[in-house]
Amino acid sequence: MANPVTAVPETRPLLDEAAVRELSRRLGESDVLLGFRLGALRILGDTPLPDRVQHLWRYSDPSRLLAPELLGEGGQPAAVEVPEVPLDGAVILLRAGAPPLVRLSEDAERSGLRVMPLERADAAASLLGSAVPATHGFFEALNAAAWSAGLGLLVPPKARVEGPIRVIVAAAAGSSMPRLLVRIGELAEATIVEEHAGGGEGSYVTSVTEIEAGAGSHVRHVLVQRWAAGVAGHVTTRARLGRDADLATILASFGGSRVKMDIGAVLEGAGARSELVGFVLGEDRQHMDHHTVHHHRSGHTWSNIDFKVALTDRARSAYTGIIRIDEKAAVTEAYQENRNLLLSETCRADTIPELEILTDDVQCSHGATVAPLDQEMLFYLESRGIPSEKAERLIVRGFLETTLSRVPEAVRPQVVDIVEERLSHFLGGHR
Repeated sequence: MANPVTAVPETRPLLDEAAVRELSRRLGESDVLLGFRLGALRILGDTPLPDRVQHLWRYSDPSRLLAPELLGEGGQPAAVEVPEVPLDGAVILLRAGAPPLVRLSEDAERSGLRVMPLERADAAASLLGSAVPATHGFFEALNAAAWSAGLGLLVPPKARVEGPIRVIVAAAAGSSMPRLLVRIGELAEATIVEEHAGGGEGSYVTSVTEIEAGAGSHVRHVLVQRWAAGVAGHVTTRARLGRDADLATILASFGGSRVKMDIGAVLEGAGARSELVGFVLGEDRQHMDHHTVHHHRSGHTWSNIDFKVALTDRARSAYTGIIRIDEKAAVTEAYQENRNLLLSETCRADTIPELEILTDDVQCSHGATVAPLDQEMLFYLESRGIPSEKAERLIVRGFLETTLSRVPEAVRPQVVDIVEERLSHFLGGHR
């Protein structure tokens, strides 16, 4: 189902209230969810498209992440690639204009996991917008008003879902706006694999994921972005962590042509811990813009970010990462590191790590590097009889290894397989 829009000025889209009401009616939503949409619509009306002078938009043109019809322009989207659905484990396929395809494992069913279309998730409706409110920004308000493919995942307190819950989010032709709401109950444990795939030239994605992690819960969130070439996408995820909650976020961002991702966690409760490890591999003329956030609102909390980027051809990467520690968040530890490896003379990486610390009793540090491939290291390996392609692969694999080692053991094999598959293609196409 296409998102409801009307013709607008070139610089910003405008959603029509009547069309939003009609979308809500077709989805069979309650008055609560309709109210959520209309509130977001009002916020969207007061929120201009981001300006390139804004700090987080200096490297990306926001208008290039919006479908032509949202800018009042014409054009027919091309056919898109449809992702394959695995035959084993707990798998959910989320696509615009159709109910989610849900297949749960016996273990997932025994745990009491509840999976439902977001328009039917009245029990969790009060959580919508708690981690990513419509006031977060233009794209978040747009999604809140007009999402048409929504999913709610509710893990009950003290439940333990042994295997990963895999959510495949399919990019559609034209504009698609998926939204995920994940609630992990107190002392529960779950692994969510959110995989954005498919699409093609003329596909535009505006996605939002909210994770509510209850007190003492353990959550692993694997976020894989492997869109087809030609996709332009904006992804926002935020997790809110209760007291003693533990979150591990693993980001693997490889696909699409123009990508902006805003990934982060808010540590609300004392004792909360969050670790984010990221892998970005860019080639051809890919434009990859990633922003990470760890916001410490309570003391006695801990966070770490380890973010690796490798580029070749004419690929471009921009990374901004911020650690924010509130005035009442004393006795906090926070670390952030971004390393960039350039495999060609025509690729480019920009990195801006930031700290905002409003209290004294903290341990906090950050670091960033941008460097070309070490020619001496390459020469050494080649002089030992290792072919150039294999030597280059060894260097890149070694560059990623320290970050891969930080991935939780429960999901490390899957993440290594994803990285290795992409690495083979990435280096195979390198000139």
